Amino acid sequence: MMGKIDKFLAKPVEVEIGGEKYMIKPFTVEDLPLLTRLGSKEEAISSKATQEVIGKVMKQIDPEATEDQIKGISVEYLADIMNAVSKVNGIEIDEEKIKLLENANRPTE
Repeated sequence: MMGKIDKFLAKPVEVEIGGEKYMIKPFTVEDLPLLTRLGSKEEAISSKATQEVIGKVMKQIDPEATEDQIKGISVEYLADIMNAVSKVNGIEIDEEKIKLLENANRPTE
């Protein structure tokens, strides 16, 4: 039997990251402090929160992923990951941040 609150619980959503499809759960009330830091105008706070978000997503994709593996994720996938986070959570990620992530792996002139 489902409780009245069950309809409000986070349910996985299919997203594409790096050309492959994954089921990712939205963030929850527990993640509000992380989401607040993600929206910070202070670059150091926002960058650390972005790292944490990527870690949470990677742990959903592969619960056995190590911290070293997560730290080694190529910047090539950062925009995909953050766009997936935006889609799954119905939140808008700062467009400037997405552009920065998309350009992070491109060679400088």
